[in-house]
Amino acid sequence: DGKTYTLSSRNLVIADQERVVGIGGVMGGEDTGVTASTKNVLLEAAYFLPSSVRRTARSLNLPSDASYRFERRVDPAMVLPASDRVTELIRELAAGNPAAEITTAGALPEPPPDVSLRYDRCDELIGAPVSKERVIRILERFGLKKAHATDDETSWHIPSFRPDLQREVDLIEEIVRAFGIENVPVRHRSRFTPSSDADRSHDLQMLLRSSLVALGYAEVRTSKLIPRTALIFDPQAVQLKNPLSEDHVALRTTLMPGLIEVLERNVREGAPRLKIFELSKVFIPPSADEQDRLGILTWEGGAQSRARPRDSEELFLDLKEAIATLLRERSDKKPTEQHLTFRRSAHPDLALAAQLFWDDAPVGFVGQLDLRHTRKLETETPIVMAEIDFIPFGNGHGADPARQSIDRKIAVRGVPATALLGRISFSELSRYPAIRRDIAMIVPNELTHEKVVKTIWDSNEPQLEKVDFFDRFSGPDAESRFGAGKKSLAYTLTYRDKTRTLKNDEIAVVHAKIRERLQRELGVELRE
Repeated sequence: DGKTYTLSSRNLVIADQERVVGIGGVMGGEDTGVTASTKNVLLEAAYFLPSSVRRTARSLNLPSDASYRFERRVDPAMVLPASDRVTELIRELAAGNPAAEITTAGALPEPPPDVSLRYDRCDELIGAPVSKERVIRILERFGLKKAHATDDETSWHIPSFRPDLQREVDLIEEIVRAFGIENVPVRHRSRFTPSSDADRSHDLQMLLRSSLVALGYAEVRTSKLIPRTALIFDPQAVQLKNPLSEDHVALRTTLMPGLIEVLERNVREGAPRLKIFELSKVFIPPSADEQDRLGILTWEGGAQSRARPRDSEELFLDLKEAIATLLRERSDKKPTEQHLTFRRSAHPDLALAAQLFWDDAPVGFVGQLDLRHTRKLETETPIVMAEIDFIPFGNGHGADPARQSIDRKIAVRGVPATALLGRISFSELSRYPAIRRDIAMIVPNELTHEKVVKTIWDSNEPQLEKVDFFDRFSGPDAESRFGAGKKSLAYTLTYRDKTRTLKNDEIAVVHAKIRERLQRELGVELRE
């Protein structure tokens, strides 16, 4: 093709005593090409090892009609007949004068091994009786020859042009093709089959997809193979020995590269904002163990999206709320029984990170993409991401095996599917009004929202219905006003009784107890 290629010891070439004249099974050399003035033609008919041809064509990025054919295996028995046929055509059509001799080299591969077929197994697998005589006629019409036969089974010689016939079931498949699948009688099967782990996993994933779409996220599908140039690339990732291209060289260990690639394309196209998720597999090195994971990304593009784009803290809280919605508690749990928690942690690719825990078991992470990555994406606004692990498990704890099989669920690091997305429940709308009271407090910067909420619920006041966080004042301005290392938090507490209308006086007493508890246990300074 007029280009120069650097070959290695793994590339097969056709050569004379002086030079290379072609790459075996891929392309001929320019110097030996046929032109209008060509008078002498050397015919070469060959069988090349398919894996060698494929490897050479891919490594040189030199696909051709020849490589397409040879890497899919030609019939070894047709090498000499094909050479004879072409010679005859040249003699007839172009008045060619064939040479008197043919030179051969190398050895043809061994013919495919014989395959045995049991007639009763054939009937069992097809689901309909096929007579022995018909089976023999069908296979003989496909070019097979009997090697050894008994009343119950027959061994067949496999022709060289059918290397795909390697097992008994392969022969039965050929019989079905000729017999006709429409001739297999329909049988009544049970309308109900027991639910499997695969069924429950699929149902759970569809629930997650529906919930995320309802929260405003769009689903994306990205390649499980990533390039070495990916923004986030794990050097321990399992790499392909013979990748098709440099864009697909390793199995991903996280969903982050694919989500970032989608974001990068949207940024280039001028998208104002992006909320996406992917529910797919990752491959854990060194043995490439598969894990199902959920990845979420949210981003706003500055002035294109709104007058004041949401900062990283707002995006973080928005994503945190989405995760909490997906993993909300079962309806029969009290608010004090917190399963899902967020704990500040470190992550090599995140500037602001928190690890997700379910009953003290780590299930994933959420955080803001590091600034060094953000700048490469040509955006100055924050990018917040999360990733959660999903694995199947058996719900044992000493229960009997039958019950374990019934209770088996899909989990997030041990989270039962009944907890994921919550259980649908209905309750009567309250006939009695609620009373709301606010609590604003000055607290140390290291005091977490989780600890404040837990302390409020630990008061065990029966009229307390809900605790809502609505304001935080922190940073240099807060410290100049409240003192070094201080911030302000504010919550709304909702009180209600299901049997009567509450009075302000009695709620004032309950509210005062909660305020005193916060002062006593957390040392907060209440703001009036």
